[in-house]
Amino acid sequence: MRSTPRRGSVTFRSAVETTVFLVRHGVTAWHAEGRVLGQRDIPLSPAGVAQSEEAAAALRGVVMSEVLSSPLQRAIQTAEIIGQEAGIEVARDPRLIDFQAGKWTGMTYADVAQNEEYQRFVRQPESERIPGGESLEDIRRRAVAAVDQALRDNATGDALAIVTHAGIIRVLITHYMGSPPANYHRVRVSPGSISILGFADDRELPRVLAVNLVGSVERVLRPVAAIV
Repeated sequence: MRSTPRRGSVTFRSAVETTVFLVRHGVTAWHAEGRVLGQRDIPLSPAGVAQSEEAAAALRGVVMSEVLSSPLQRAIQTAEIIGQEAGIEVARDPRLIDFQAGKWTGMTYADVAQNEEYQRFVRQPESERIPGGESLEDIRRRAVAAVDQALRDNATGDALAIVTHAGIIRVLITHYMGSPPANYHRVRVSPGSISILGFADDRELPRVLAVNLVGSVERVLRPVAAIV
């Protein structure tokens, strides 16, 4: 289990670029029913297991030093499938847990979309709090702190796989792109997809190598000549 969050953005420094794979877990029965999971602990469905196996296959051959997961079953199961493929035991970090969805937990997406509080949250996520849940800033701080610590603890500079939830990955991508947090909902993150960040010692923010990738990561990781 990881320690409490650190404040700050990116304070990691290394002599080499470290690749971080942000993996969204596979689907559950609640996804099939169109329900908001939040922090409700629902296991993967058979379809979700298959998506996780596809993600593990996509990462086959990547040298990783750690597979880190949200503590919820659906993420742990996905991470364990990836960890088995890589021969790595899974570590858990509670800061990678899904949004605390409060009163929206268990509701259908269609019902939530019609909710006035949800509409306010989408319009002004930086000032509105999820009813009975978290603020977007609270979520951003804990998620970034988890990645920051994983990078600090990575003495080898080898790749890291972080298995978490769509909302957390959206928040991380907008943060590391330097985009306003309110843009997080504009990023699409499909079940079982992989988004890739490259952290290096000469950049305050990482390179965003891929978002919502399904399939082999080999082509994305292949070196290319930089134009600018």
